[in-house]
Amino acid sequence: MSAQFDPSSFYAPKPAPKWIILTAKIAVLVGVICFAAGLLIDSHADRVRVAYLTNLVYFMGISMGGLVFACVMSLTLARWGRGLKRISESFVVFMPWIIGLLALFIATGGWGLYEWYTDPGTLHAHKAVYLTAPFWTARLFIGLSLLTFVSTRYLRISLRADLGVASKKLDGKHPEWWNKYTKDWTNDEDEIAKSADGQRRAAPVVCMLFAVVFTLSIVDLVMSLSPHWYSNMFGGWYFVSCFWLGMIWVGIYSVLNRGWMGTEKLFSPSVYHDLGKMIFGFCVLWAYMFYAQLLPIWYGNMTEEIGFLIVRMRLAPWNDLAMVVGCMCFFIPFVTLLSRGIKKMPRVLTVVLLVPAIGLWLERYIVAAPSTLLDVQEIPLGVLELGVTLGFLGGFIWVITNFLSSVPVVPVSDPMMNPHPDDVHVHSMDAHAH
Repeated sequence: MSAQFDPSSFYAPKPAPKWIILTAKIAVLVGVICFAAGLLIDSHADRVRVAYLTNLVYFMGISMGGLVFACVMSLTLARWGRGLKRISESFVVFMPWIIGLLALFIATGGWGLYEWYTDPGTLHAHKAVYLTAPFWTARLFIGLSLLTFVSTRYLRISLRADLGVASKKLDGKHPEWWNKYTKDWTNDEDEIAKSADGQRRAAPVVCMLFAVVFTLSIVDLVMSLSPHWYSNMFGGWYFVSCFWLGMIWVGIYSVLNRGWMGTEKLFSPSVYHDLGKMIFGFCVLWAYMFYAQLLPIWYGNMTEEIGFLIVRMRLAPWNDLAMVVGCMCFFIPFVTLLSRGIKKMPRVLTVVLLVPAIGLWLERYIVAAPSTLLDVQEIPLGVLELGVTLGFLGGFIWVITNFLSSVPVVPVSDPMMNPHPDDVHVHSMDAHAH
């Protein structure tokens, strides 16, 4: 940022347009109907459960990926994207819903997708000890609950300073629940410093716990669908891609909603240029980690592991989808994000970001679906799967938008919103943005 930040227009919460919330609610209703209808049709029950599971791990990744992006900005004292921090950290408010949706998955027969549950006699002894329904359930809920608790604690620390400063500027004309966050307020300077220190202390804990819990969770939720297959890099590949996914959705959400948030000038082309560079870098990292898994399995021709790849990369109908995933997650974003100009045009950048956003959903799907949906002649993606996905997307937008419309949409008390006093700007970055 090259100009001094004026927080005065961001103290008061900005109500979101009613049509956004209404559309999100309709999407949730469509999702509920499609999921229920799929469960009632025996031939489609496993299909909608796989779609549900795909969306569960996808939106779990967005929720925590966004928060971890905010944590990384706190740890690195980043100024370039500080205005995006509130949007980024807001994604974590969907995590309690993820835990509830996981409970619903189990309650509606989700265990039936797993071979270790339906036919435990096929497991090796050491895996039979680990893959049992009570142990599987306990470690998922304990891990995700602990991660959610620590993450929401970070959000609370971040919010306290902003709500305290904003409530004083608004002369008490603020939502009543803000008072719970600002209880025992001392003075602005001390509280702002305490908030910054608290975020830097909490952020490493969130990041480390994120890596551990997400590694264990994806092994349980997805890898264990094929209990005889394993990859040492699978967990790392997943949580790194979740960080990437979080940044992608921060970009998409911030562009599409900057009108009602009043952030058109604050989220300048230079901000999106920097965000685009970060996303480009993680596009390359995603491809590298995929190749690092593929290479030893494919060329080593490992008996227990190669079958998993052959089904997805060589056999119809999945092989065509695998090519689509490769193009959408790597080739298209890699080529387009090489352009400096595209990264500085927010609307064009949004269209580009939608490609890997959809591609990563398809990647989650192709990893999970062939393990359960055997002997299919066509890729089982239809109206019911689309409806379930719309339901998750609607729920996510509903929750996040409600939250952002009740707090300052940018960190108004954060000194990192302003340029460093020792920085020298020869010319305005935004003056030559195009």
